[in-house]
Amino acid sequence: MKVDREEQDDARRERIARAAFELFARSGLDQTSAQDIARAAFVSRTNLYRYYPSKIHMLLAHFERTVTDTRDEAIRRLGAGNSPQVVWGLVTARMADLGVRYRHLVGAVGQAVLGARHDAPAEAPAHPGANPAVHDIRTAVTLVALVEPVLIAMRHQGHIRPDTNTQFLASLFVDACLLALLHGGHRNQREVLRDWQDRFTLIMHGALAPGLSVASIDGQVTARVTLEPLEPPNVAAHFLKV
Repeated sequence: MKVDREEQDDARRERIARAAFELFARSGLDQTSAQDIARAAFVSRTNLYRYYPSKIHMLLAHFERTVTDTRDEAIRRLGAGNSPQVVWGLVTARMADLGVRYRHLVGAVGQAVLGARHDAPAEAPAHPGANPAVHDIRTAVTLVALVEPVLIAMRHQGHIRPDTNTQFLASLFVDACLLALLHGGHRNQREVLRDWQDRFTLIMHGALAPGLSVASIDGQVTARVTLEPLEPPNVAAHFLKV
């Protein structure tokens, strides 16, 4: 049946992306061959390129799923009544830890996403297909979609101006995060978060509602929220889970 074939394709696509990431995490992108990935994913090399046009797109596919899972958790927490600042802390702590833990892969992800973001459509395509640019766009859109729900919640609470374009603001945050990681030099998650906080403060300055500052929202310093790190083993398990 057609549905069964689609499910098989989705499962194979996911298996390839996961196998590829595990090899990239261990050996790096350049030191991992297509044959290594095909062997680890139990597919032929021909089938490998049927699902992904390149190794970077395999990496982006796995990263995108992690971002989507984090976004789903953020939306659940917002719906349960958690403040946007607390949810923002969860999101940034998780992404910062991944950026440090897999710093040898950050360059490939960052360059692909930054190169595609300005041409991204309103919604991500359903499947990568054979177009090498599609995964770059999907990942860029997914990252923006990770940030935007928190900004929308802040707008609903009156923390940022009602006329703020949250999608555009989210895209600025994504660019700032990626550029900070690409610049490098961070020794740990806490240093990444401090760097991000400085950039967020500058970006948010023009979007905040009159009379508010980054430090005054909800009567707490945002930096105190975002600088609370997640336990690294939990983050790694989240990124590597099936």
